[in-house]
Parts: sequence; structure tokens; C-alpha cells
Amino acid sequence: MATTQRPPAARGKAKAQPRSRTGSPLGLTLDRQLDLLGLALLALALIAILSALSPQRGWLSEMLLGLLQRAFGWGAYVAPFGLGAAGLWLLLRHFGDRLPRIHPQRPIGLVLTYLVALATLTAIGEDGGAVGAWLYASITASGTAATALILIAGWLLGLALLVRLSPRPAARHAWQIMSALMQAALQWWQTRSQRKKTGPTPAPAVPAMAAVESRPAGALSGPAARTRQQGMVRVEAPPVSSLLPDIDEVLDALPEGAVDAETNWYRARIIEETLAAFGVPVDIPGFNTGPAVTQFKVVPGFYETASGKRTKVKVAKIAALADDLALALAAPSIRIVTPVPGQDYVGIEVPNAEVSVVSLRRVITSPQFQALRSPLRIALGQDVSGTPVAADLARMPHLLIAGATGSGKSVCVNAIITCLLLHNTPQDLRLVLVDPKRVELAHYNGIPHLVGPVVVDLERVAGALQWITREMDRRYHKFAEVGARHIEDYNRIATAAGGEKLPYLVLIIDELADLMMLAPEDMERTICRLAQMARATGIHLIIATQRPSVDVVTGLIKANFPARIAFAVASSIDSRVILDTVGAERLLGRGDMLFVSPEASQPQRLQGCFVSDKEISRLVRFWKGVAMPVRSAPANPVGPGAQPLLPEIGREGSRVSPWDDLAGDRVDEAEDALLEEAIRIVREANRASVSLLQRRLRIGYTRAARLMDALEARGIIGPAQGSAPREVLSSTSFDSSAEQNADGNFPPP
Repeated sequence: MATTQRPPAARGKAKAQPRSRTGSPLGLTLDRQLDLLGLALLALALIAILSALSPQRGWLSEMLLGLLQRAFGWGAYVAPFGLGAAGLWLLLRHFGDRLPRIHPQRPIGLVLTYLVALATLTAIGEDGGAVGAWLYASITASGTAATALILIAGWLLGLALLVRLSPRPAARHAWQIMSALMQAALQWWQTRSQRKKTGPTPAPAVPAMAAVESRPAGALSGPAARTRQQGMVRVEAPPVSSLLPDIDEVLDALPEGAVDAETNWYRARIIEETLAAFGVPVDIPGFNTGPAVTQFKVVPGFYETASGKRTKVKVAKIAALADDLALALAAPSIRIVTPVPGQDYVGIEVPNAEVSVVSLRRVITSPQFQALRSPLRIALGQDVSGTPVAADLARMPHLLIAGATGSGKSVCVNAIITCLLLHNTPQDLRLVLVDPKRVELAHYNGIPHLVGPVVVDLERVAGALQWITREMDRRYHKFAEVGARHIEDYNRIATAAGGEKLPYLVLIIDELADLMMLAPEDMERTICRLAQMARATGIHLIIATQRPSVDVVTGLIKANFPARIAFAVASSIDSRVILDTVGAERLLGRGDMLFVSPEASQPQRLQGCFVSDKEISRLVRFWKGVAMPVRSAPANPVGPGAQPLLPEIGREGSRVSPWDDLAGDRVDEAEDALLEEAIRIVREANRASVSLLQRRLRIGYTRAARLMDALEARGIIGPAQGSAPREVLSSTSFDSSAEQNADGNFPPP
């Protein structure tokens, strides 16, 4: 997948070459025939060279360039010079000894090298023309291994003839070159094997929990820090590098798709002809080939007005012909970028015949991903030119993912989680996963990175968000104690003082729409507060939804999530809700996305990374099998900050969620003052529902649902009947139930 520039001989349609006549009807001598042939070859060469350099071409030049392009492909650049040299030699052959003598081996070697180059271009997926395709097909008939040997032998023989090397010196030089290459390859393989066996250079072991014995004054102070010193045991953590999984063992390597240059040039000609038919002249000098689409570089041309003035074509005219181009190309949809940011051309993105799968391993091992030094770096996919794209979650600092069902959201979320788990230990990263659908993230249960089991009950989501909010406030208090501005400063101070570092905390919600339907105001307020304030504390949010409507992705939520990913949606309205611009409605699905980063002015089209269930299972099995160091907490903590809110890390992660025991979320019907008010409301309305209690009492969904359970336990309301309001029982039944409850037959919930 790479950028392809159009050869100068890429225009026009090829026509049949006229057959050469045998014999001379004019009675010309052989010398005269050779002179005329040399003159014709020289004229054709000059016409081809001048036509390639001229912006305006006639029918003869178009025919000649098209013939050269189809015959030699990229070799059309060299063919005119070869024709000109042959014609010049035929014209000057009469000078005899006055010309420099050329040994016959040199022209033969030059022609052989040229033909082998055409076959090699075809072998690597480039345009070698009809000659290169025929040669490559003839060579491959002997097998794959023999093909490589024949090409190498052809190169060596052609170069040897070209420089007139005798067999013995040529063999000696070839052996020296091969020996040097083999020695370099062997040294590289030994270095790689040694690195794989020993792992990267281990970082100094940091104590997982250590009693602070000597530190700068005021570095870690306060009642929370003094209490934490008691009951701590010093546990030396193993090096971080030895705890991380091996990428080669977890992720699979998938083959990269081939580039069909001939088909793309054919499409480029169709685009030029279609736009010219509508009075929009353009030129296409090249194209970028990606995994899912090919972006054609369209340079607007000039047209003459009625007054004879040359005027450049407006890009708006090209964008208005998107549907006509899709019809001419027989494409399901095309997307026009007007213009491409930082470039002098308009991008027309046409779907490829086959979509190439972008493996997560290919992006993670790319230089673009390795250049990011952040522990929260994530792999996104490849752009329209096949270049890997990665991003830093810490700089986003939160990510919103939206798209229709089946467009690739869940695969994207799994790829992000896989990136985080591949490069972070549980001491560096903790996760809170919310999966109302119960099937997308449940397989991560048991890994030591989880703060608690995957949240699948909607009633527990409010408690999880409240716990994260309290954790954010607790971290800000700790920052104030040591004078740190953000988590990096605090961890640096804590490491210097021998204390415990704070891990990054990432909240991932797989479906936001279900939460917004339950308690929209509470959810929006909590999510916006976390998005506004949690970045400095190392807490980041990743939220996905399949319903990009204004009641789910509200204006406040969108304003606090500058980084967004839009997959294929049904309409341009949904695209505007996510990206504030159109374009997502023309995506192809299956991982095709538009990524908006805080630094970019326009969305960037990517093909998302693919991670399979087998790869996720291997990663989860690795982390479940790693024995993590266990932190020892005080037996009887004293004070509000004595007991850490983050749970201990066990062999299989945290089995109990810390938000299950939040005192603020419990409803004790014997002491709750709202219970009597709830009884009065349901009896006056003669119906009972959670939404009714939410509106009348101005409380959240969790508290209203527990009040409903308490009313049902007392016998005031009947059981749930689907989505219909519950039945309010008679007063006689209520009095009897109340007496039984007073006797202890109905224990409080």
C-alpha cells in the first residue's frame, strides 16, 4: 500500500501498433532502409519525450504515450531514450572508426537488464507493462523458488554483460557480496534471538508498596500518608519488561493486500473523462492506495469562459459531481475531500474491489506506533495511503466512538483494550469496563487490571461512576499534599520518596444509549464532570454508542470529547451529530472510519485494526496466569484517607467491586425519609414506576429503583409487568403487609 505517481505516459488509450512491412516496394537499398528506420526511431523518441514534458498533447502523442505505457509500464520512462539511442546509432553508423567503439556485450546487457527490471516490477506488484507481465508469467511457470533465482541470475548476467566482467572476476565479486550479506543477516538474527530470550533492558525494580522511611520533608504528608505507613510490607516487584506479554505470541501476522495499479489507472481515466463530460477538466497525476479505498489525486484544470478568459475549476464543482462519479465507476459510494489538508489536490476516495484486513500486529510494530512513548498509546489503523496511524490517549484525553450496528465499534474497542494490556502492567493501568450488552467485554473478567468485574447491570453503573468521581477527588487531594499538578509530577515525586505510584485509570463504556435512557441528567452531569476534570489525575474515558442521536450524544458530552471516531452511519444527520460535518454516511462499514483528533482540522479516513477472538483469548490467558504482587493493607484503617479506594491486585483480579459498598447508594427503608413520601406518591397516582419516583422526588434511577423494590417488599405495589406501570395494591393489603413487616417476616432489603 503506497503512493503511486502517474508516469507521463499514463494517458490515452492504447491502439494497435501497425504491422511492419516486409520488403521495399520503392526499391530502396538496405542502407537507405536502415537510415529511414533510424530517422523514424529518433523522431518517435523526440515526440515521446517532448509530449511527456508538454501539458497539451495531440492525438499522435497520446497514442504513442499510451502504447509505451501499456507495453512497458514504468519502463516507459526509459523506452524513449533507448529508441533515440538506437535511431541515432543507425544514422551515425557510416562514420565508422570516428565513432567510439561499442562492444556488442554492452547493448545486450542493457536490453537484458531492462527486461529483467520489467519482470521485477511486475513481481513486486508495480506496473511492468505487458512485456513485464509476459516475462513474469513465463518465469513463474517454473515455481516460486526458481522465480527468485532466475530474476537474480538475470540481474547478475545483465550487469556483468553491461560492465563486461569476465566470469571469474564476476563470480568472485558476487561471492564477496553474498558473504557480506549472509554475515549481516546472521548477526541480525543472533541479536534478535538474544533480545527475545532476555527481553528488553529491565527497568529498576520499584517497590509495589513500601513504607516511607526517608524522604524529603513535606513530600508525602498528611493523615492518609501516616496511616498508610502502618501495616505495609515491602514487596519487590519484578521488572516491568518481564511482566509484559510477547507481541509475537499474542497477535497473528496477516498478509498485506496487493495493489492493482492497472485497475486504478483505468479508474483514473474514467474520472477524468466523466468530469470532462460535465465541463470540469482535471488531471490525475497519481493515487494513494489504502486497505479499503484508493484516493485519487485530482488537480483542477482550466476552462475558457464565454469571453475567452481561462479560469480555474472550482473545487465545489468537483464535489457536486460525487453521485455522477459513483455511477460512472459503479461504486457503492465515493467520498470527495475538498481539498486534502496540506496538499494541492482534491482527494476522490473510491472503494477497492477487495478490502484488506489491517492486523493489529502490523500497526503496533510500525515505526509510527513505536515513536509514541506514552504508556497509553493505542493503534487505530491505516490511512488511505496504507500508513499506520497511532494516537496517544493521554493527549486526547477522552475518546467518543459512534456508528451503526455492525460497523466495527466493538472491534475498535477491543483493539484499544488490547493495546493497553500489551504495554501496561496492573501497577501502571487499571480498567473499569461497562458492558450493558453483556457479551462484548465479559471475556476480560479475571485479568488483574480490572478494578472490579465487568459492570453489566445498569443499576451498578451509577455507583461505578460515583466511585470514579470520588477517586478523582481523592487524587486531587493527594496532588495538593505534595504540590503536584498532574499524575506524572506526582508519580515522579512519589518514586523519589520511595512511595507508591498512582496507576492510570481508564473507563470504557460499550453502550452509552442504554445509560442515557435510564437517567439522562445524572449520567450527562457525571460524564461531563469527569471529562472536564479527570485528565490531570490520569483518568480517561472511552465511550461507544450505536445510536448517535442528539439525546444520547448531547452537546455537553460532545464538547468535552474533542477526539472522536465515526464509523458508518445511516444519514448525514448522524454524521453531523458525531463529527459536526458530513462524510460518515459514505463510509463502507467493516472498520472503515473517520478519526477526528484535537490537533486535526478535518477528519482522517482510516481502516481500523482487526483483533480476533483468539488473540484476545491468548492475551487474557496470559494475564490470568501471571502472579501479580499482592499489596497488604492495614487491618484496621483509621480516617477517611486511610483505606485506598483502589482494590488489591490478586492473581485473578478483583472479584468484588469497590462501588458495591458505597454508603451513599444504600437505601434503608427503616431510616430513609423518602420511603414514606414514595408511598404517598404511588397511592395518590394509583400507579407506580421508576420514572414517576424520579420526577416527583428528583432522584436518580438507582435510588428510585431501590425504593420500588422496598415498596414491593412491603406489599404496597405488585410485581413488574413488562414496561407497564406496576399495580398499587389495596389499603387492606397494605396494612396487613405493614403489620407482617413490623413482626419481622419481611426483612428490609
